[in-house]
Amino acid sequence: MYKKIIIRESEIEGLKSKDNKMKILIDSVGEVDREYIADPFVALVNSIVFQQLSSQAATTIWNKFKDYTSELEPNNILQTSDEGLRNCGLSKRKITYIKNIAEAVEKNEIDFDSFTLMSDEEIIKKLIKIKGIGTWTAEMFLIFSLNRKNILSTNDLGIRKGLQWLYGLKESPSKKQFEKFKSKFSPYNTLASFYLWEITAKGYHLKYDDIEEVNLKNNVAYFDSPIGLLEIQSAQEEIISLDFIKERRYEEKLDPLLLESKKQLQAYFNGERREFDLPLRINGTRFQNKVWKELIKIPYGRTSSYKDIAVATGNANAYRAVGNANNKNNIAIIIPCHRVVGSTGTIGGYGAGVWRKEWLLEHEKNFC
Repeated sequence: MYKKIIIRESEIEGLKSKDNKMKILIDSVGEVDREYIADPFVALVNSIVFQQLSSQAATTIWNKFKDYTSELEPNNILQTSDEGLRNCGLSKRKITYIKNIAEAVEKNEIDFDSFTLMSDEEIIKKLIKIKGIGTWTAEMFLIFSLNRKNILSTNDLGIRKGLQWLYGLKESPSKKQFEKFKSKFSPYNTLASFYLWEITAKGYHLKYDDIEEVNLKNNVAYFDSPIGLLEIQSAQEEIISLDFIKERRYEEKLDPLLLESKKQLQAYFNGERREFDLPLRINGTRFQNKVWKELIKIPYGRTSSYKDIAVATGNANAYRAVGNANNKNNIAIIIPCHRVVGSTGTIGGYGAGVWRKEWLLEHEKNFC
């Protein structure tokens, strides 16, 4: 029933040439393995079964459905009892949709042979006349039965999530943005779909901030602190990031600097170290760099207000900008943004969670 979709090297290279972020994604994922259903009627029925279900649940129902009907032919489906189909796990609505398709084929309202001479748009218009087949189902049919090469479904949630993450969009792409992506990837939109689906399949959007992080070229270490897992990255003998994260994202790639970083962090959390002696790379705007340098000057166990830091940078009215710079600090603890509080003594915000800020301040107070 299933056959492998053949993806040519020329298509991969063609899509890579369209966009650098897509190129990095392709290089990160590697080869994709997709299958199609050669029988167009079976492919349409399959798409109905899989509508709005998880892959695991839909596969279970599909296998029961195939075993029960024995022959996936329109006439056979029409003669199969609704009760028997419900016992396979199909809803009443999906049974109706499947029989609508079978009836349309039997009445020659759908001539699959004619599809070879029709454009993608013409096929979609033809199919959506049948109740139960929407635009998304028709587009999936074009990909997973007819092997059409230029389909990027605007109605597909996985594709929309993939585009949003890959291109750093604040929201799901607008209609205008989506059309620009389709134009950019053409004539390789189907291949782009395969790779965009891999973003959510592999959980890239949950583990990484952007595609650049997936193929990490920096050295990396992890430190289990009393308040959560820390990821430390270095490059060219400088610390470039230290963040609280939920889980390990990479294999550790240690260098002497990272080993020393872990040693100093252990001493800090043991209450044995008040200052860090590590080379840092701080890459921000001119103002952000000023703020971060002032943060390093705040003594262990002490706090400064956002306004204090603003004054120190030479602009007393820039306290809100100081808060924004704190949020952009990606070298936690070593650049101690946790030591900045409100002018009235309020704790203020903290990107890794206010509870961590409170813990760090209390920890330092206990060892002063």
